[in-house]
Amino acid sequence: MSDTKENTSVSSEKKISVEEEVNSLRIKYLTADIIWKSVSIVVFVATVTYIVLVFKKVLDFELLVSSIIILVLLSAIFVCIYLLPHFLKMNSKHRAYSTKYKEAFLKPVLEEAFSKGEYTDYEKISTRDLTRNSMLKKAKSAIANDCVRGVYKKIPFLRYDLALRYGKKKAGSDCVMIVAQVKTRLKHEVQIIGNDFKIGGMDYEQPETYCKILSSHEKFDSKFSVYAKDQDDGQKFLKESIAAKIVKFKPGGPIALFFDKDEVSLIVRKNKDAMEAPVYRNVKKSKALKEANEEVEIIKEWIEILEDCL
Repeated sequence: MSDTKENTSVSSEKKISVEEEVNSLRIKYLTADIIWKSVSIVVFVATVTYIVLVFKKVLDFELLVSSIIILVLLSAIFVCIYLLPHFLKMNSKHRAYSTKYKEAFLKPVLEEAFSKGEYTDYEKISTRDLTRNSMLKKAKSAIANDCVRGVYKKIPFLRYDLALRYGKKKAGSDCVMIVAQVKTRLKHEVQIIGNDFKIGGMDYEQPETYCKILSSHEKFDSKFSVYAKDQDDGQKFLKESIAAKIVKFKPGGPIALFFDKDEVSLIVRKNKDAMEAPVYRNVKKSKALKEANEEVEIIKEWIEILEDCL
């Protein structure tokens, strides 16, 4: 009995120490973030105030003096925006905090949940992978993080958060993508697009060579549009059982699905990057583990849909 109590006490101490260590790193980054924002706001307000006072002739300095002061203040804004974060080592502090958070709380859950589970914080996405799906073809670049590889129900998959960039304006878009290696009955691609699904601020564009098909599931047809390269092939594939399961699937955002002969991709549109370390609140292990387990359940539920329907 005493041994059990001692083990429980040690386990509790370890749990607290991990949370304290992670929160200590969070505070270091948060402090730098507050200093950066506070100094930047003060400098910006001082610059705007001075320019307004000069414009209204409340301050009536010589033109040369005013020009020098304005140049100094504008230079100070540049320093605050671009150089102060480097001086405060904000990137390295955030990286240290984020890495520790994910290594301590997310990685064990995500790797242990699946056979051959492997978690990596960051991964480059090739142009081929990026443009495989028509919804992503206009994206110019992408950065993937929180990548999870594994096998579930004998189906290999890759899950990652994808930050997409579109065009010269660099409009961004975040989504979760799960790619499963699974044989389907299809000869050609079938696309199932949620009517509320947008990515990069753009509505879905029906491919010219694809036709729109309907299922026999009324609720499904009201929420999704289905496009197939071959109408007969797509109609045979789109059974009511598939439609019913997709309607019930709630992964946390609008979805787009791409079914091909030997691969299925799920894209979930998100408003923010998932599984990121919080900055303005204390880290709690229980909440971090809950978020990781929610991602695990989404992966499992999606692959179970594939296993049952294909």
